[in-house]
Amino acid sequence: MKFKLPWTWTKTLLGGAGLILFAYLILRIGVGVVLENVSRFGAWFAAILFVGAVWLFFQACAWTIIQNAYFRKVPFFRLFRVRIISDALNILLPSASLGGEAARAYLIKGNVPLKEGIPSVLFDKTVEFVASTIFLAGGLLLGILFIRMPKGLLAPTLICQAVTTVGVVFLIFFSVRGFYDIVLKISGLFPKAQRWVLNREEQLRALDGNLRLLYARANLKTAAALGLHILARLTGVVEVLIILRVLGVPADFVQAWFISAVVIISNTVFFILPGQWGITESASMLVLKGLGHPAAIGLTLSVIRRIRKLAFVCLALVFFMTEKKDLP
Repeated sequence: MKFKLPWTWTKTLLGGAGLILFAYLILRIGVGVVLENVSRFGAWFAAILFVGAVWLFFQACAWTIIQNAYFRKVPFFRLFRVRIISDALNILLPSASLGGEAARAYLIKGNVPLKEGIPSVLFDKTVEFVASTIFLAGGLLLGILFIRMPKGLLAPTLICQAVTTVGVVFLIFFSVRGFYDIVLKISGLFPKAQRWVLNREEQLRALDGNLRLLYARANLKTAAALGLHILARLTGVVEVLIILRVLGVPADFVQAWFISAVVIISNTVFFILPGQWGITESASMLVLKGLGHPAAIGLTLSVIRRIRKLAFVCLALVFFMTEKKDLP
C-alpha cells in the first residue's frame, strides 16, 4: 500500500522548510549583524510603510477601475481594505499565493454576486500578470544594458521570464476560450470532480461568459489598470532603493529595478512555498553578492521588507474582523 501525503500537508511541510531555511540564513550571517543593520532604519520604517501603502493603493485603484467599469460598482475604500486583507492572506496561507485572491471575490459578495466578483478578480489578476511580465522584462533589459551582469544569473532569469510570459499567454487564451469545457474534459479523469463540475455548469458557464465579455470590451480603462499595476511594481523598486540607501549601498534606480526583478522571478519559480520564506532571502543575498555587495545586505533587504509585510498583516487582521461582521 503506497503512502500518499495529503496536498495540504505537503504545502505545510514546504512552508516549514522555507522557515527553516530562513532561520538558517539568519544564523549563518549572524543574528547580531542583521539586528545591527535593522536598527539603522529608525524613522525610515515610516517611509517604508508609506511606500508599501502606496503599492497597495495602486493595486486597489486598478481593481476598482476593472470592477466599476464592467460590473456593479463597489466603493473604492472597500476594495482597498479587501486588497490589504487578500495580500495578508497570501502571506499567511499555504496556498501558493492564491488564497488571498480567492478571498477577494468572497469578501465583496455583499456588494456583487460571485458570478461577477470572480471574473473581476480573475481579469484584474490577468492584467496584473501582464504588468508583472512587462516590469520583469524592463528590469532584465536594463540590467543587461547598464549593469555588469553576474555570469551565472543571465540564463536562469531569461528562462524564468520566458516561462512567465508563456503562462500569461495561456491564461488569456483559456479565459477567452472558456474554462468550463476545458475543466470538464480534465475532470473526466476523476469521476467525483466531474460530478462537481456538472452540478455547477450554470455558474461556470456564467463565469466564462463574463470573462469573454471583459476581454471583448477591453478599452482604455483596461490600459489604465495595466498602468497602475506597473506603477505598483515600480513603487516596490522605490522601496528597495530606500532600503539600500539606508544600508549605505550606493544603488541607483536601475540597479534597484534589476534586484526587484530577480527576486520576483525567484519567488515565481518557487510560488508553491507559502510566502516564499527562505527563497526571497536567498535570491536577495545572491543578487546583491553578484553585484559586489555583502550577503548581509541582501538578507537585511529581505528582512526589512518582511517586517513591512507583517505590519500590514496586523492591519489586515483588524480589517478582516470588521469584514466578517458585514459578510452575508
